[in-house]
Amino acid sequence: MVQGNQIDLGGSRGRFRMMMSRRGVMGAAIASAVVGLSQMSSAKVAEAADGGPMILGGNTTINNTTSITKTGGATTTAFSVTNNNANAIDALSSTNYGVNAGGVNGIIGATLSPGGVGVWGTNLNQTTGQGVLGTCPSTIGVWGSSGTTIGVQGSSGGSHGVFGSASAAGSSGVSGNCTSSAGSGVTGSSGPGIGVSASSTSNAGIFATSGSSTAIIGRSTTGKGAEFFGDVEITGNFTASGMKSAAVKVGDGSTRRMYCLESPVSFFEDMGSGQVTNGHGGVTLDPMFLSVVSTEDYQVYLTPEGDCRGLFVESKSAGGFAVAELMGGNSSVKFSWRVVAKRTGIPNERFAPVSMSLDPASFPKPQVQKEVEIPPVPAPPKTNLVPR
Repeated sequence: MVQGNQIDLGGSRGRFRMMMSRRGVMGAAIASAVVGLSQMSSAKVAEAADGGPMILGGNTTINNTTSITKTGGATTTAFSVTNNNANAIDALSSTNYGVNAGGVNGIIGATLSPGGVGVWGTNLNQTTGQGVLGTCPSTIGVWGSSGTTIGVQGSSGGSHGVFGSASAAGSSGVSGNCTSSAGSGVTGSSGPGIGVSASSTSNAGIFATSGSSTAIIGRSTTGKGAEFFGDVEITGNFTASGMKSAAVKVGDGSTRRMYCLESPVSFFEDMGSGQVTNGHGGVTLDPMFLSVVSTEDYQVYLTPEGDCRGLFVESKSAGGFAVAELMGGNSSVKFSWRVVAKRTGIPNERFAPVSMSLDPASFPKPQVQKEVEIPPVPAPPKTNLVPR
């Protein structure tokens, strides 16, 4: 018991009093505080009053959840950790999430170091799992944006740098969009390999559409603009500024060009053979051929295959033509014929004007991906393999 400057000590042998100076009182108080701190350091739980200090610096083993809840005050951070020399927080779980965060923004990571990483995720298992996983049940799982450079960058030493997959109808494994008229929705580039590779096991490998311009543009400064292996179908007009030819293997084993005939209008032609008996004969044209050509006016070319005075077209009808020998002859010979008629079902204007981008520079020039110096992947942060 303390009375004034005196401490009353009790014992089995009685009571005695001892006068103490002010320095003695302060020494006793310090000694008492040291005893209290030593008892606090050995405790499993450290508590601090609201606004009071919390001292951390040792390992703590717990069985229950430690929770920090900020219920009042301004909208400021509830818990902040800063380390200017190493990792601010190491979080590791051997069976579940290293960090599980909720709220408006689950996790925000930032760094002031020029070569640092705002958020780093790594999987120490190295066989299964993900280094970083972003999920959302109804909107974007992972979002990356940048004002001046790459929004999201992926790289891999042995597999895909970026891999996207989708299972819903109408969705895309990877989708790209660009709002600039000089940009590209998706850009792929490669020095020695393929810039963009697309494949499908049961549908189109590449499907491109455009509302007002060209769906697909292929251009090469020294090689071929496009190359197809397999059948090619075109629904619409086919126009070429150069020659149209077939590649045919000739007798010496080499492959040579055989050129297409061109005309001011689109013609279909048919050919065959007939017989003149006693100076007269006729040819009935194929109904299928007649269904795709105009029979109002068509040309017939005859070639006798025997000695005669010559042959001429005696009359023409919508179904065929009659042949007779010149000068009233009555020969009986075979002949070959060729019919040329205008194609129907199209405008078929004679010498129709056409506008073509003969200058490759007139095509919209896709923006090739800028050469970006990819920074080296920094060393992973030091993480204890055994949970604390």
